[in-house]
Amino acid sequence: MSTGAQSSGLMSVTARRLMKELHPRRLLPSLSAGLVVAMIDIPLEISIAALIFSGDLSSHVSAGIGLLLFGGLVISLVVALTSSFPGMVALPQEAPGAILALAATAIAAGMPASATSLDTFLTVVAALAVTSILTGTFFLALGRCKLGAVIRYIPYPVVGGFLASTGWLLVHGAFAVMTGQSVGWSQLPSLLQPSLLARWLPGLILAALLLLILRRRSHSLILPTLVLAATGLFYVLLWATGTSIAEATAQGWLLGPLPQGALWRPLTPPNLAQVHWQVILRQAGSVGTLLFISVIGLLLNTSGLELAARRDIDFDRELQSAGLANLAAGLGGSPPGFQTLTYSAAGHRMAADSRLVGVFTGVLYGAVLLFGAPLLSYFPKPVLGGLLLFLGLGFLVEWLHDAWFKLSKPEYALVLLILITMNVAGLVAGLGLGIVLAVALFAVSYSRIGVVKHTLSGANYRSNVDRPRQDLQTLRRRGHWLYILELQGFIFFGTANRLVEQVHQRANDPDLPTPRYVVFDFRQVSGLDASAVLSFRRMKQLAEAKNMQLVFTHLPAKVRLQLANEVLTDADRSLWHAEADLDHGVEWCEEQILHVPDREDTAIAERARVATFQPESITGIDLRNYMERMDLAEGHYLIRQGDAPRGLFFVETGQVTALREGRDGQVIRLRKMGPGTVIGEMGLYLDSEASASILTNEPSTVYHLSKADLRRIEETAPSAAAALHRYIAEILSERVSTANDTIQALLAGPEATSSLRR
Repeated sequence: MSTGAQSSGLMSVTARRLMKELHPRRLLPSLSAGLVVAMIDIPLEISIAALIFSGDLSSHVSAGIGLLLFGGLVISLVVALTSSFPGMVALPQEAPGAILALAATAIAAGMPASATSLDTFLTVVAALAVTSILTGTFFLALGRCKLGAVIRYIPYPVVGGFLASTGWLLVHGAFAVMTGQSVGWSQLPSLLQPSLLARWLPGLILAALLLLILRRRSHSLILPTLVLAATGLFYVLLWATGTSIAEATAQGWLLGPLPQGALWRPLTPPNLAQVHWQVILRQAGSVGTLLFISVIGLLLNTSGLELAARRDIDFDRELQSAGLANLAAGLGGSPPGFQTLTYSAAGHRMAADSRLVGVFTGVLYGAVLLFGAPLLSYFPKPVLGGLLLFLGLGFLVEWLHDAWFKLSKPEYALVLLILITMNVAGLVAGLGLGIVLAVALFAVSYSRIGVVKHTLSGANYRSNVDRPRQDLQTLRRRGHWLYILELQGFIFFGTANRLVEQVHQRANDPDLPTPRYVVFDFRQVSGLDASAVLSFRRMKQLAEAKNMQLVFTHLPAKVRLQLANEVLTDADRSLWHAEADLDHGVEWCEEQILHVPDREDTAIAERARVATFQPESITGIDLRNYMERMDLAEGHYLIRQGDAPRGLFFVETGQVTALREGRDGQVIRLRKMGPGTVIGEMGLYLDSEASASILTNEPSTVYHLSKADLRRIEETAPSAAAALHRYIAEILSERVSTANDTIQALLAGPEATSSLRR
């Protein structure tokens, strides 16, 4: 296809998409959603600007509003056009705004005495720009490195403590906006003076009303309606008291006066010489905290929207989208922003699943930025402070009241501690302390789980090896010689010591003989730390003192490497043994146990000889006369998986293994069988295909009793047939009994020892 044809096709596709977006069925909901978002959020952005540019910076609040509105314009447009979610809305946020307000106050206090008010303002604007550019760069780096899932690893109480602290900062800032002065603990009594009480009490009433209503009802028009009603009530009171607009402005009741025309006053190259960069550098801790909370906020909002909209959202793409938006906003002096959950979900609920939602939101911000200064100057400060109080109280109620019913008591205490620490020692100190304590809390809680998933013994667990009757009786009698621990999770200092104590307690149990073999199965272990390695070294010392041998199974390569220098050493090879899996490990232990003769075992073997299958001596007939003798070489398939039932096979000498091949081609060992064992009984009695293949491990002698020959025995020698069926029933019953013992031991839990004592 030619280049011209490709371009024509691309333009055609673009035109169709544009026509689809501009269709009234999509255009009108998108326009409505953008209008609702702007109506709700512009007053909030004004309140954030008033929070940042308060105190010594209050004379520059109009320019601060312009910076926030510019940020809303740019961030909303960029994210709307680049997000992975078509209806995504992104705007400057209150949590970073609270941190920046703290930093702005510190910058104003740290300026040299010779600095002018303009110098202070330009330095704060430069700090906002630098913060946004750093935030954008950080977002882009995380997105490019595919680290969007980092939110999964942030301790939840740490996030809660920070958000509670953010709420407190917003509440503190709200009182400063309404009263016109900084409010500390020492100034709290002065707030009850009638002159100040009249300034903050209406805002508190509005905040409480908003909080109570919105916690019970959720509708996008509630907030703008109450804000408009509160503003109207304010002007009714001005009219009733005969107070003019000019008098209200002079008395500090209104946001104005603001300059006419455009509000946006970005940094220009000549202004850079007036910026005190060393003062900004002192706020590095606050900037780092802001980066941290912005990433958390962005990913939490995106994750919540993913659930609300019931569709997948690309976290890494959202990070990159917000990164580009903050870089562009930072060049204009705006504070950082990122994707919102509430507004994006509201647009989705209004069926405005279109990028035009964010585009219209940005356009409305631009219109207010260029032409809205006269209108904004009439905005009442009590309403502005009430909105800030509403935001702050929302955080505090969620994390001081609601969290009491959601979190455990230690986690809730951690939230409170972070809140107190952040407000006493600073954000960075509170965040650092919170992360350290959250890790310690996790370590303590995790150590209580226990690293031992199941505790077994030779009395209730055996390998997948069919053995003669006398060997099974010996293994059952000597079951206490074998102690099996199935481990789980990550073994660290909090759990490794408990493991040592459990092995030590078992080795010194007065009611049981000391185990000769202690098996550690690592199949479900994800790793271990240095303290765990030391604990296994201590267990090796215990094994030497108690004449035990440690057996390690399913060792991951990394764990084996960790144990190589301290535990799995060649110098004391007699103290440890390693096998590929638990089945082979238990088989090895059973072989060692069976090679220890004593008088009682000899007597048991003599008594069991009669019970073991002997073809020549069942009810006076020699069953070998009905069987086919098969002398097989190593590697011969006696039965193949899927074969039709062929009768019974009796192993006289040698060894065979039952293997099952999965759908993925993986071969699993099911059972190993030696002399005196029977094969094929399940297929014979159930008349089913072979569920596994039978392969000889070494040269073997096997007798085959076909189905036809079995019927011939039943007809000619019914007593012999009955004895044979009884023998097969005993074998199957013994297998079921062994399986029941194992199941009961697994259900009993890791600490149970009653089955061992039985």
